[in-house]
Amino acid sequence: MTVAFRARIEELAAQAGGVVGFAATKLSTGKHIGYQEDDLFSAASVIKVPILVALYEEALAGRADLGERVTYRAVSKVAGSGVLQDLDDGLACTLRDLAVLMITVSDNTAADLLLGRLGKDRVEAAMARYGLASIRVPFTVRELLAELVDLPPSAEAYEETRRRLRLSLGSGGRAVVPEASDRSSPKDMCRLFELLESRAILDDGSCAAILDINQRQKFGELIPARLPKGTLTAHKTGSLRGVRNDAGIVYAPNGPYAVAIFSRGMPDEVMGVRALAELSLAIYEELSAA
Repeated sequence: MTVAFRARIEELAAQAGGVVGFAATKLSTGKHIGYQEDDLFSAASVIKVPILVALYEEALAGRADLGERVTYRAVSKVAGSGVLQDLDDGLACTLRDLAVLMITVSDNTAADLLLGRLGKDRVEAAMARYGLASIRVPFTVRELLAELVDLPPSAEAYEETRRRLRLSLGSGGRAVVPEASDRSSPKDMCRLFELLESRAILDDGSCAAILDINQRQKFGELIPARLPKGTLTAHKTGSLRGVRNDAGIVYAPNGPYAVAIFSRGMPDEVMGVRALAELSLAIYEELSAA
């Protein structure tokens, strides 16, 4: 990392406020850049990518069928992002449907339905096999949000959880403590996307399907926001109180690169996201010049 590039990164990190870390690797050359990349961060909804990978691992092993239908029940609904919570009881989604909802609109209910099918331990075991030891999933999304707003993780608390989330009430609990929360380092989440793009895990079809779902992401305020118009990305966002994250693949003109940008403790999330989008552009320019 050049002195000039590091100075730009430090300036943007200061503008974002709180703590910022990133990791990025250009696949064609192996060039890697990072800043506080080994620090732990609350992954927020970026943790849904490891869940997706574990699902496809189960499907590849014949232990799950992506066409298998799961019936959505109102008792399963989870507050926060997503649309399933607003739909009628009884909808029968395939596992792939749930995966698409979990990634593209960050559906929390879909994520917990998949976690219920897979188990947290299976997700963590998959990440450990890939050498990504920092990626841990101690909480379901419902449990994570309950921690955030100081409520029990129960279906009965759904409406009060929604209310407290809307008003940013609650201490944050373990949800905002990286060592206790669903978590990752920027380096490990970047590495996961690198493994997917290089087809180093699962098989070609599974990696292609996972990245295709991430290309359908509906939220673009961070990694792609300041990149040249038309730049293709496959990525997953995540947010909690004071946290804005994004990780994925950027298909730059001179070759793709994997990137993970994480943050915590941002005092002004609107201003923070703007600075992190500029950070994404700085990474793009640095790796595009390589």
